[in-house]
Amino acid sequence: MKASDLELLMKRLFPLLMVVAACGPGVYTRAEVVYAEPAEHVYVVPADRVIVVTREVLVQRGYVVYRVENRGPNRIVWARRGDDEVVRIFVTPERERVVVRSIREVHDRGKHKGWVRRDRAEDVVTDIDGRLRAH
Repeated sequence: MKASDLELLMKRLFPLLMVVAACGPGVYTRAEVVYAEPAEHVYVVPADRVIVVTREVLVQRGYVVYRVENRGPNRIVWARRGDDEVVRIFVTPERERVVVRSIREVHDRGKHKGWVRRDRAEDVVTDIDGRLRAH
Protein backbone atom coordinates (compact mmCIF):
# COMPACT_ATOMS: atom_id res chain seq x y z
CA MET A 1 0.00 0.00 0.00
CA LYS A 2 1.43 3.37 -1.03
CA ALA A 3 1.56 6.36 1.30
CA SER A 4 -1.07 8.23 -0.72
CA ASP A 5 -3.45 5.24 -0.53
CA LEU A 6 -2.95 5.02 3.22
CA GLU A 7 -3.59 8.75 3.59
CA LEU A 8 -6.81 8.47 1.56
CA LEU A 9 -7.96 5.53 3.69
CA MET A 10 -7.30 7.46 6.90
CA LYS A 11 -9.21 10.49 5.61
CA ARG A 12 -12.22 8.26 4.95
CA LEU A 13 -12.06 6.37 8.23
CA PHE A 14 -11.34 9.31 10.55
CA PRO A 15 -14.89 10.82 10.56
CA LEU A 16 -16.40 7.39 11.20
CA LEU A 17 -14.01 6.73 14.07
CA MET A 18 -14.82 10.12 15.61
CA VAL A 19 -18.55 9.36 15.60
CA VAL A 20 -18.02 5.92 17.12
CA ALA A 21 -15.70 7.32 19.81
CA ALA A 22 -18.10 10.15 20.63
CA CYS A 23 -21.05 7.86 21.21
CA GLY A 24 -19.28 4.93 22.82
CA PRO A 25 -20.79 3.19 25.84
CA GLY A 26 -19.88 4.40 29.29
CA VAL A 27 -19.10 8.00 28.40
CA TYR A 28 -21.13 11.15 27.99
CA THR A 29 -21.97 12.16 24.44
CA ARG A 30 -19.36 14.63 23.23
CA ALA A 31 -20.44 18.25 22.94
CA GLU A 32 -19.28 18.35 19.31
CA VAL A 33 -21.91 15.75 18.42
CA VAL A 34 -24.65 17.88 19.98
CA TYR A 35 -23.40 21.08 18.30
CA ALA A 36 -23.60 19.32 14.91
CA GLU A 37 -27.36 18.87 15.36
CA PRO A 38 -29.82 21.57 14.27
CA ALA A 39 -30.73 24.21 16.83
CA GLU A 40 -33.86 23.61 18.88
CA HIS A 41 -34.59 27.27 19.66
CA VAL A 42 -33.07 30.65 18.80
CA TYR A 43 -33.58 33.78 20.92
CA VAL A 44 -32.63 37.44 20.74
CA VAL A 45 -31.76 37.81 24.43
CA PRO A 46 -28.46 37.92 26.33
CA ALA A 47 -26.86 34.53 26.98
CA ASP A 48 -26.75 35.31 30.71
CA ARG A 49 -30.56 35.64 30.73
CA VAL A 50 -30.88 32.20 29.10
CA ILE A 51 -28.56 30.70 31.74
CA VAL A 52 -30.56 32.22 34.62
CA VAL A 53 -33.89 31.01 33.19
CA THR A 54 -32.41 27.57 32.46
CA ARG A 55 -31.21 27.17 36.04
CA GLU A 56 -34.60 28.26 37.42
CA VAL A 57 -36.51 25.84 35.17
CA LEU A 58 -34.21 22.91 36.00
CA VAL A 59 -34.50 23.49 39.75
CA GLN A 60 -38.28 23.88 39.43
CA ARG A 61 -38.43 20.50 37.65
CA GLY A 62 -36.48 18.73 40.41
CA TYR A 63 -32.98 18.80 38.94
CA VAL A 64 -29.83 19.81 40.79
CA VAL A 65 -27.65 22.13 38.70
CA TYR A 66 -24.11 21.09 39.53
CA ARG A 67 -22.03 22.79 36.85
CA VAL A 68 -22.14 25.67 34.40
CA GLU A 69 -19.23 25.08 32.06
CA ASN A 70 -17.66 27.75 29.85
CA ARG A 71 -16.23 26.48 26.56
CA GLY A 72 -15.09 29.53 24.67
CA PRO A 73 -18.22 31.58 24.01
CA ASN A 74 -20.47 28.56 24.68
CA ARG A 75 -22.04 27.67 28.02
CA ILE A 76 -23.13 24.19 29.07
CA VAL A 77 -25.49 23.78 32.03
CA TRP A 78 -25.19 20.34 33.66
CA ALA A 79 -28.02 19.12 35.89
CA ARG A 80 -28.92 15.79 37.40
CA ARG A 81 -32.05 14.26 38.87
CA GLY A 82 -31.24 11.37 41.15
CA ASP A 83 -28.27 9.19 40.25
CA ASP A 84 -29.59 8.00 36.91
CA GLU A 85 -30.45 11.06 34.80
CA VAL A 86 -28.30 13.91 33.49
CA VAL A 87 -29.51 16.81 31.36
CA ARG A 88 -27.22 19.21 29.53
CA ILE A 89 -28.41 22.48 28.03
CA PHE A 90 -26.05 24.01 25.45
CA VAL A 91 -26.25 27.81 25.09
CA THR A 92 -24.37 29.18 22.08
CA PRO A 93 -24.20 32.92 21.36
CA GLU A 94 -24.24 33.75 17.63
CA ARG A 95 -23.96 37.51 17.07
CA GLU A 96 -27.16 39.02 18.57
CA ARG A 97 -28.88 35.64 18.89
CA VAL A 98 -28.56 32.75 21.33
CA VAL A 99 -29.00 29.14 20.17
CA VAL A 100 -30.24 26.51 22.64
CA ARG A 101 -29.74 22.74 22.29
CA SER A 102 -30.26 19.97 24.83
CA ILE A 103 -29.55 16.33 25.56
CA ARG A 104 -30.80 13.86 28.18
CA GLU A 105 -28.65 10.90 29.23
CA VAL A 106 -29.46 8.08 31.63
CA HIS A 107 -27.23 5.71 33.56
CA ASP A 108 -27.24 2.23 32.05
CA ARG A 109 -26.71 -0.34 34.77
CA GLY A 110 -26.99 -3.24 32.37
CA LYS A 111 -24.42 -4.69 30.01
CA HIS A 112 -22.52 -1.48 29.17
CA LYS A 113 -22.59 0.13 32.64
CA GLY A 114 -22.22 3.70 31.49
CA TRP A 115 -24.22 6.68 30.22
CA VAL A 116 -26.64 6.27 27.32
CA ARG A 117 -28.09 9.11 25.31
CA ARG A 118 -31.88 9.02 25.45
CA ASP A 119 -33.25 12.07 23.69
CA ARG A 120 -33.42 15.82 23.68
CA ALA A 121 -34.75 17.32 26.89
CA GLU A 122 -37.85 18.65 25.10
CA ASP A 123 -39.87 19.22 28.28
CA VAL A 124 -37.14 21.34 29.86
CA VAL A 125 -36.50 23.35 26.69
CA THR A 126 -40.25 23.94 26.25
CA ASP A 127 -40.42 25.46 29.75
CA ILE A 128 -37.33 27.59 29.04
CA ASP A 129 -38.92 28.71 25.77
CA GLY A 130 -42.16 29.71 27.49
CA ARG A 131 -40.37 31.74 30.17
CA LEU A 132 -38.09 33.53 27.70
CA ARG A 133 -40.98 34.44 25.39
CA ALA A 134 -43.11 35.67 28.32
CA HIS A 135 -40.60 38.38 29.27
